[in-house]
Amino acid sequence: MDSKGNRSVGGYVPTIGADGFPEPSTFDGPPAANIKGCIDLHMHSTCSDGAYDPEWLVRWASKLGLRAIALTDHDTMKGVPRAQAEGKKLGVEVIPGTEISVAYSGGTFHLLSYFVEPTHVAFTARLEDIANKRHARNQRIVTKLAENGMHLTYDEIRAEAGEGVVGRPHIARVLVKRGYVKELQEAFDKWLGDGKPCFMEKETFGPRQAIEHVRSCGGVPVMAHPYWLLRPSIEDLEKYLTELRGYGLMGVECVYSDHPPEFRAAVETIARKLGLVITGGADFHGGLTKPEVTLGHGPGGGFKIPADLLDPLFKARDKAKA
Repeated sequence: MDSKGNRSVGGYVPTIGADGFPEPSTFDGPPAANIKGCIDLHMHSTCSDGAYDPEWLVRWASKLGLRAIALTDHDTMKGVPRAQAEGKKLGVEVIPGTEISVAYSGGTFHLLSYFVEPTHVAFTARLEDIANKRHARNQRIVTKLAENGMHLTYDEIRAEAGEGVVGRPHIARVLVKRGYVKELQEAFDKWLGDGKPCFMEKETFGPRQAIEHVRSCGGVPVMAHPYWLLRPSIEDLEKYLTELRGYGLMGVECVYSDHPPEFRAAVETIARKLGLVITGGADFHGGLTKPEVTLGHGPGGGFKIPADLLDPLFKARDKAKA
């Protein structure tokens, strides 16, 4: 895995079942026997860097019998109303969410925001500001690529992204189409990855600013995939989460698709000690990003997110709204 939590899966391609949906992954052990009545609070659609549209995700969740899901596209809530409308038709509860990229010098700091409505003006305006800065960053990457002999236009990159927020995966796809690299991983390994010649940091929130903004908008801020903070020890992670709780952090995504079971247990203990709610998600993208993850399932064998995590999350919502 790299510092962003992405695994090299050697060309793993999910099996598509007769119903048109991906089968649960067998990449790293047998899938959970039955996830009916379970939940999944972390997934991505075509509105950011996912392969499937919001309605399709809800239909798949319904097919699997999931009780509730949260759409958590990167730095946008554009797909949430669509997912909620489909959820009402099919009886799947759709919790409004987003995954905010946070400036952090260690590993990866992503903050999940739950229960802020997609119509919240101050919240969506700040996400738009992040998106504008992301576009500026992407254009700098295009300029840097040109300096290295790889000439792309930003229009074709935006076309590749479709309705989604443009990111490095879309730039990588265009590099492959143009023949500058043979595959996506090569694009990151040679040019776009952290520390590579065409890598550019994006401007976004700092940790305290991000947490306080979510709280000020009545949302529940939850630390996503804490393993990828890359803290040097469990004790240091506890110390850092204690600091973040002081800023208003309300939860930790302890149950995550690629977290080792022993780490999951340790961070759940920390969450309970600090009074932070425990959440979970598979982080499904589809396509070429985390292809071994399927909705409600993840690598590791038997991975699923129990519905009893919902009640504490709803209590945190009530506290946040109050």
